[in-house]
Amino acid sequence: MPPLRWTPPSRFYKSHRIIRLSNPARRWLYHHLLLGGIGAFGCYLTLRYQCAAWEAAKRSEDGNCLCSSDMVDFLRYMPFNYMSNIAGQLAENESVPAWLHNWFVQAFVYWYAMDMSESEQKSDFDTFQQFYMRDWRPTARPVDAKASVVSPCDGEVLAVHTDVENTSLVQVKGLSYGMHALFQVTPPPLKTETHRRVAVVIHMRNKDFHHVIAPLSFVCEKSVYVPGSLLPTTAAGYHWIPSVLTINERLVLQGTSSGEAELPVFMALVGSTLTGRITLYTDKRVRTNYLDPPAYAVHLPYASRPRLARGERLATFNWGSSVVLVIDVPKSCTALKRKGDEVKAGEALLQF
Repeated sequence: MPPLRWTPPSRFYKSHRIIRLSNPARRWLYHHLLLGGIGAFGCYLTLRYQCAAWEAAKRSEDGNCLCSSDMVDFLRYMPFNYMSNIAGQLAENESVPAWLHNWFVQAFVYWYAMDMSESEQKSDFDTFQQFYMRDWRPTARPVDAKASVVSPCDGEVLAVHTDVENTSLVQVKGLSYGMHALFQVTPPPLKTETHRRVAVVIHMRNKDFHHVIAPLSFVCEKSVYVPGSLLPTTAAGYHWIPSVLTINERLVLQGTSSGEAELPVFMALVGSTLTGRITLYTDKRVRTNYLDPPAYAVHLPYASRPRLARGERLATFNWGSSVVLVIDVPKSCTALKRKGDEVKAGEALLQF
C-alpha cells in the first residue's frame, strides 16, 4: 500500500499563471474600486461644502474655502440639469398616487419646520410640485406702503452692497464678478453726484414661498434668458463656488423705475440645483431648463414696455433659488436689511 501524501490544492488556472487585471475574474475588484472612489470623492465634496457653510456663518468675509478652477469645471460637467429635470417631472407626475405626494409633503414640512399657517392651501395637494408652488394667504405678505423698495421674495440675504463704485460685485474677500457677466448687459453710467448703486442678493430656501414680486414700480424693457449650469446657490454654495451667479442658468429683467428720475433697475432670477424652471408671468414665451440649451443668451426686448406696480407678482420658481437686485438710488438711501437677515416678500428693503 503506497504511503499517504497531501493532495495538491486545485487551482482555477491550471497553468498557475498570474491573473491579469483585464481578466473577468477581477471585475469585482473594479466595481469595488470604482464605488469606493466615488464614495470617497463624494465625502470630500461634502466636507468642503460643510466647511464653506461654516465659514459663511462664522467668517463670512473670508474666502479660504473657495473651489479651485478645476473643481468648478468638474462641477459644471456634472449632470445637475438632468437631475433637476428628472426631479421636476417626478414632483409634478400625476401618475404617482396623491397619498405618496402628500407623504413627502408632510416629511418636508416636518424636516424644515415649515409654518403652514401662512399658506392658502395647507394639505391635500395633488402633487408635490403643487405644494412647492403653493400661494400665500392675501394677508400673509403685505407690501410695506412706506418703503421705497421692498423685498422681491422670501429668503436669506446673502449680500448687501450699498455703494457699488464700478461694474463688479464682491462675492467674498478678494473675489468679485462682473455685472455684465451676470446681466449680459452693461448698466448705464452712474450719476455719482446725486446717486449711488445698490445691489442685494437674496436666496430663497426650501421652507420659503417661491414667488417673486416687483420690488418697486418700474417699466420692464427687456428680458434675457442666459443658459448655464445649476450649481447650488445656498449660503454655502455662494461662499464656496466662485462666480456661481454668473455660471448658473438665469433670467434677467431690465427696466427703469417709474417717476421723474427713471433710474435703471436690473433683476436676475438665478436657477439652482433642482431649480431649472422659472415661470415669468409678464411673458409666457420665456422658457428655461433646457436639456439641450442654446449656446447663446436669448434677448427679448418689449416694445410695449409693460409697467409693473410695486408688489405685483413677476415670476415663480418651481424650486427655491436666488434673486439679485441692482438699482440706482439717491445718496440718502438707507439699507434696512443686512447680510444674514431673513426677509419676507413685501418687507421694507431700502428707504430713501
